[in-house]
Amino acid sequence: MFDLSHCSVERDDAQNYWLRWDGPHPEQEVSVYMTDDAEAFYNNPPDGEPLLRTRAREARLANPHKDLRHYFYLLSEHGEGLVLAERRLALAGTPNFRDLGGYEASDGARLKWGKLFRSSKLSQLTEEDRGRVRGLGLTLVCDFRQAVEQELDPTHIGEDASHLHASLPVAPGSARNFLDNLHNGIIAVDNASEFMRDMNRDFVASQLPQYAEMFRLLLQGDHATLIHCASGKDRTGFGSALILDVLGVPEDTIVEDYLLTNEYLSVEQELGRLATGVTDEAGEPLAEEVLRPLIEVRPEYIKACFEEIARRYESKEHFYEAELKLDPESVGALKDRYLQ
Repeated sequence: MFDLSHCSVERDDAQNYWLRWDGPHPEQEVSVYMTDDAEAFYNNPPDGEPLLRTRAREARLANPHKDLRHYFYLLSEHGEGLVLAERRLALAGTPNFRDLGGYEASDGARLKWGKLFRSSKLSQLTEEDRGRVRGLGLTLVCDFRQAVEQELDPTHIGEDASHLHASLPVAPGSARNFLDNLHNGIIAVDNASEFMRDMNRDFVASQLPQYAEMFRLLLQGDHATLIHCASGKDRTGFGSALILDVLGVPEDTIVEDYLLTNEYLSVEQELGRLATGVTDEAGEPLAEEVLRPLIEVRPEYIKACFEEIARRYESKEHFYEAELKLDPESVGALKDRYLQ
């Protein structure tokens, strides 16, 4: 099988595609197909003439329509197939917009591409960005920001966008005063790393009704769904982790996806912005060792969520049913919808 950890799709500066892949047969010939409808590959794997055949482990493909999202099917000469797409959508107005597709569940099935997305806030999308986001066919957008955040930076994809916007404000107890202070340009924490772990524990302790509502909405229809918050890293990171976990993705893979935020958000740029934009309670500039743990995502942050779940519940199944309102039939329905 192809090794997804060594397979990628990216656009170059001219918006053309670079595909790279790896697998168990280094010299195998690979046929590459392309479509703008991922379901076409899931319903009927292609057997016609490919765009190209190659024994290399990468290919550059011209982009026939730069406003559309394209999906690729790699077919090896040994009959192994893989659907592949861009993990991160290169949008000018939001850097952390990405697809949860492709990840392998414990039963060997993979998440469908083009169905589940996560991102930071959408208020700064360019008109070109909005066109590309509308092209994803989103029917559900779950916004985990507080009401004041939504008012200051409204989510706007376009007047002709047709989707349900679900306001699901998440304000964990350990972060509530922090967020209130942050709106006033003040950061007041004693131990930033421990603060972030506490905040993630509190997602489990006090914020689960919002995430249960997210799953209720997912079950209502075959949605192309986006979940997002301000930076797309904490509240969205937990929501993404829950989705992947319920779909049977191993915890190590969930942590790997969580850590991608460090690649897509510019930590150094954000450090520079906050260093001049916020102070401590005494009005003094904040040291980097205080700011960095707040900006980065770290494995121990998301693992604190799983540890809290394990501490509070008899099993994952107990947690799903008691808090997320997902009985085995509901979990099965989600897997049928989002796995292939």
